Amino acid sequence: MDSIDAPFGEVVELRQILHDSGVPLLRVIIRDGGRYTKIELDPATAHRWGRVMTRWAETAAEGAATPGDGGQPDPV
Repeated sequence: MDSIDAPFGEVVELRQILHDSGVPLLRVIIRDGGRYTKIELDPATAHRWGRVMTRWAETAAEGAATPGDGGQPDPV
């Protein structure tokens, strides 16, 4: 479906797959060098995740997302 080059060298891949049960899923693969993380989301979960990410992006773009406002610093 799509591939997104994220900051710091990560690549996010989005693929539509069909589960053996017939349920369509969104497979999200995050590649970071030789490591990768894979998660499969049903439509309802993908929709909710998308709404949360959109709200965060809009808030961050306005400069309102700071660690003191509920954001958390990266522990790494």
